[in-house]
Amino acid sequence: MTPIKEAELILQKENLTLEDYNRFVELGKLIKDEEAKEEYDWLCEGIEIRLPEIAQITGNYDFAKNL
Repeated sequence: MTPIKEAELILQKENLTLEDYNRFVELGKLIKDEEAKEEYDWLCEGIEIRLPEIAQITGNYDFAKNL
């Protein structure tokens, strides 16, 4: 499975966890192709919209990284 496909599947989950977020960040580090990086950047917007879901679990936004 490509990193982009796995990132898309993470975003499609009904409930995100901190582990999902961390995996999403790691997937971004694996992407080398410019076209795939552009697609990942678009997916990053989706994960940023969902940060409050993870913050409810963790109690804060300390986990958030600058994507």
